[in-house]
Amino acid sequence: MTDFIRRAALLAAVFLVFQAAPAAAEPVTELRLISSVEKHDGTDFLAGVEVGLAPGWKTYWRRPGDSGLAPEFDWSASENVALVELRWPAPERFDEAGDITFGYKQGVVWPLRVIPEEAGKPVVLRLAMSYGICADMCIPREGTLALAVLAGEESAETPEAAMLRAALARVPVALEETDRVELAWRENSAPVLEVRLKDCSRNCTPPVLILDGPRNVWFGTPSVSREGDTIRYAMEAEVLSPAMVEGEDILLIFSGPGGAFEVHKKL
Repeated sequence: MTDFIRRAALLAAVFLVFQAAPAAAEPVTELRLISSVEKHDGTDFLAGVEVGLAPGWKTYWRRPGDSGLAPEFDWSASENVALVELRWPAPERFDEAGDITFGYKQGVVWPLRVIPEEAGKPVVLRLAMSYGICADMCIPREGTLALAVLAGEESAETPEAAMLRAALARVPVALEETDRVELAWRENSAPVLEVRLKDCSRNCTPPVLILDGPRNVWFGTPSVSREGDTIRYAMEAEVLSPAMVEGEDILLIFSGPGGAFEVHKKL
């Protein structure tokens, strides 16, 4: 059985589990909209979507990986809102045999940048969302949430402000020194993509590498090694030939204890 057929069979099995998962003890412990301020003055402010999960459960990033369900957010019913910009904290990579996924253990806070239309009116955020959660089984979920932020010149922070700032700090920032990251293909029994991250001294912990790239390529779990101040990641790729994706954009996210950064490169 080829890797492609095995992967297709796995996705089909996960889909069936999503469809037929039986009811169990409630795995979602928190589902709400939160704001960093009690009132808005017409300028943009920080808010967020919080999903809390019971131990052993996870939810998914915008690209869930080999299985799982990417969340979707609909803000169309909101009032006095010019823009809701959702930010994605760097996910974890979950490596299992034949199944690599990206997401968040025991929940996540997605930060939001909210821009009101008018200063003197309340902002009412209304969200219809769908998302997937997984433990031993996978379950599709939906939620309808609302939050009103009153208008006013003076505003105190809410108790959730620190939580929102911490979530925002986990959103990858653009790497300015793009030449710190190099890509190269190696031809072995299967194509291997090699990523080199330079200037990571002996005191730095090698960050976790997450790839968000062309939809027609699948990357395996990276093997990680160090060569002086350079971290080397090598991962097998499921692609007939690197020439098929030559010139395609790929986003590389490096996530470590001190934060996360990202860089766009061409394959």
